[in-house]
Amino acid sequence: MPDRHALLGPSGAHRWMACTPSARLETGIPDKGSRFAKEGTLAHRIGELLLRRRWEGADIAAALDEAHADPLYSDGMGEYMDGYAAFVEERMADAKARCNDPRIFIEQRVSFEGYIPESFGTADCLIVTDDLLDVIDLKYGQGVPVSAENNEQMRIYGLGCYLEWSWAYEIKSIRMTIYQPRLDSVSTATMTREELLAWAENELKPRALLAWEGKGDFCPGDSTCRWCRAAPICKANRDYQMALAREDFEDPPCMTPEEISEVLKRLPALLDWAESVKAYALDAAINYGDHFPGFKVVEGRSNRKYTDEDAIAGILRKAGYKVAEIYKPRELLGLTAMEKLVGKKKFGELAGAYIIKPEGAPTLVPESDRRPALNTAAKAAEDFNDNFKEDN
Repeated sequence: MPDRHALLGPSGAHRWMACTPSARLETGIPDKGSRFAKEGTLAHRIGELLLRRRWEGADIAAALDEAHADPLYSDGMGEYMDGYAAFVEERMADAKARCNDPRIFIEQRVSFEGYIPESFGTADCLIVTDDLLDVIDLKYGQGVPVSAENNEQMRIYGLGCYLEWSWAYEIKSIRMTIYQPRLDSVSTATMTREELLAWAENELKPRALLAWEGKGDFCPGDSTCRWCRAAPICKANRDYQMALAREDFEDPPCMTPEEISEVLKRLPALLDWAESVKAYALDAAINYGDHFPGFKVVEGRSNRKYTDEDAIAGILRKAGYKVAEIYKPRELLGLTAMEKLVGKKKFGELAGAYIIKPEGAPTLVPESDRRPALNTAAKAAEDFNDNFKEDN
């Protein structure tokens, strides 16, 4: 994987194509990553190793041991990556049925400079045959399923892979697939080469030029601002988020259910933005000496803790206190830690009969959520009255 990132990389294409000035606005703001990003990087590394062993005959033992030793590794991650390797195996079998000499490329660096200035990326896996180019992107996150339909990132990867190999193969269609094992989601979209090249010329190229020059209009929104590093300091995003507070709700003085719904829809993004501003300001004040009028950095609250538990236990034992008095009773590891110790599948086989999942507390979510609606108290009372009337 490349160590540096392009200004207009494929992963941020949805943002910088919609909000063209955002790419330049991010310049100079470090990407601090997250635990989830590191976890995804580790999963990609394991997936890459499995593919290289299968299709390149690589000796991956030492590298795989190193990956397994990472604190973020789990048996579940290993199982998910085995599934990814099996999925690629299926796609290769399909390619061999259509072509005598399909070629597979793993973590293939491709360039898009004819359409995006100084841009490049790394495709997780691509399979090249006459007629069809298969571009497979592994996503390890478990937030929401990502669709390959109208996906700018996948189209750019498809474009780069096509440009890389169109000289050797008569590629007529590009099939783009997003594989999300933790969500059991596989999304695929296919474009003809003519459709992809037309999109690249008429939509991608002009938007990329605007983004490269830092021109165009800001386009704040939940999808464009969510992963933008400049979101905490962007005035356009501030105005977008604060618009809710300036909403001029109609009389009567109490909001209607429809108005409350509008607040609920915007609330998660508003809270995320507020937290990102707070985190940005704290980092700037501590690490760069920035001052924000009316605020100062102080020492946060903390709790007392032992420096040497064994020494304290020894002192108390000599003072006549019993072990049962100074130590907590033993307790089992939590479920996640136990599955990591034993292995998720094996632990389920051994102790699955003694594990339950209690009902979660009721929560309000959009109707698009896949979980079934609960039978609320009001609905239960209504059902009871209906049943009572029928019985009488």
